Amino acid sequence: MSESDSESESDETGTGPTRLAPRILTIAIYTLLPLAGVLFFGWDWREVIILYWLENVALGVAMVIRMLRTIADPGTDPLTVNGRPIAPGPIAVIGMTIFFCFHYGLFTIVHGVFVFSIAAGAFSMGGEAGPDALSLATIDWLGVVLVFAVGGLIQLAMAAFGPLGPKRGSALMMSAYPRIIVLHVTIIGGAFLIASLGWPPIAALLLIGMHGAVDAVAIVRANRAHREPAPV
Repeated sequence: MSESDSESESDETGTGPTRLAPRILTIAIYTLLPLAGVLFFGWDWREVIILYWLENVALGVAMVIRMLRTIADPGTDPLTVNGRPIAPGPIAVIGMTIFFCFHYGLFTIVHGVFVFSIAAGAFSMGGEAGPDALSLATIDWLGVVLVFAVGGLIQLAMAAFGPLGPKRGSALMMSAYPRIIVLHVTIIGGAFLIASLGWPPIAALLLIGMHGAVDAVAIVRANRAHREPAPV
């Protein structure tokens, strides 16, 4: 197989340059634009954690799009919902997508309650971050929405028009969770420390760095897994 044929096959499976380029662009948007917000536009950690929660919402919508795209090609592996196998097919894909909406939606709502509670100062122990600093009214909502609009549109475009990759059914659905769980445990933990210890706004750089590191490791691992020979 020629190098060009190998690259084409890599793109069709969703792990080649065609997919990596927009993923890297998305990481850059969710890293560099918040960084600019902190350094030049008065952002602190509150705008950062709210933006990353919105990113979570977009990731969920993107996964719904990907799952619905598999209706035409649901694969042959049995699907599993709550440990119960169901026969693959369009109806099964739709049912699993509905299940994902409820399950992921509940996860996102609970996470959002924590995010907005922390941003509103529910866990503040005093220090330099007084009530004014932790008022939701002082957040740069316009800036957050603009950054999210750019990043979110790319996420949804990747889901709608990018390569699907080989995963189907339960494997596709569950692929949404590992990065999100690791990322948001890290982000919420960091934000809780910043809020409770009264660290200055520049501490938001810590959250941006953790977010970028988690995403960078995810891309490296995905690329490495693709380069490894398939088991025989």
